[in-house]
Amino acid sequence: MSPKTESRFLGRVSYADGLQAQGAALVELDDRGLSAIVLGLEHSPVITLGVRGKAELDIQLSQAEIIKRGFEVVKTDRGGQATLHNPGQLVIYPICNIKALGLGVRDYVCLIEKTTGAWLTSLNISWSRQEREPGIFVGEKKLVALGFRIAHGKTSHGIAINIENNLEDFGLIRTCGIAGQPVTSLSDLGFKTQELGGLSGLFEGWMTHFNAHLADSEALKGCQIVTP
Repeated sequence: MSPKTESRFLGRVSYADGLQAQGAALVELDDRGLSAIVLGLEHSPVITLGVRGKAELDIQLSQAEIIKRGFEVVKTDRGGQATLHNPGQLVIYPICNIKALGLGVRDYVCLIEKTTGAWLTSLNISWSRQEREPGIFVGEKKLVALGFRIAHGKTSHGIAINIENNLEDFGLIRTCGIAGQPVTSLSDLGFKTQELGGLSGLFEGWMTHFNAHLADSEALKGCQIVTP
């Protein structure tokens, strides 16, 4: 049976509303027998700390100064350390029932990385992975951050892709535990976001590759990521 998926672009939402939408989607997976509900959105300014994140280590300024600059600071249950979300960044939360799909944790990470890599290749962007940390890079600059939670065979949280957001904000954190990690964005690479359909159009393009890879889920089992 082919996987049944739905995608929804929510526009700009607070981090709290994004968490609420993920929780509702997790319930809906079972109620409607879906394989995945994928949420696309952008967040209001927020710094999130994953299960290994520590504010005193991963945030470069005092929390009071961070809040003064318009950012929330939220402790969350995803994997990893510090991540920053701001307007113009495309955040994708795939809510998947990987147990029903017969996929393991590594298979699922492979699905997300293969999807994102194929999408970037379709935009003629040369990308790579680095063993020292998760994510997708253009040269030495990080373009895509990953952070997941997998519990009871279901996934939440996901990826953040820099599109046309303010990259200077990343100086506020140690990105995934690394101080001074260079970052880039599609805008920084010369792309005009509106010519690509804006964030919603880019999300639709990503979903095309997600559905194609999910339809061939057997190929994800034990797969390896090969950068072009």
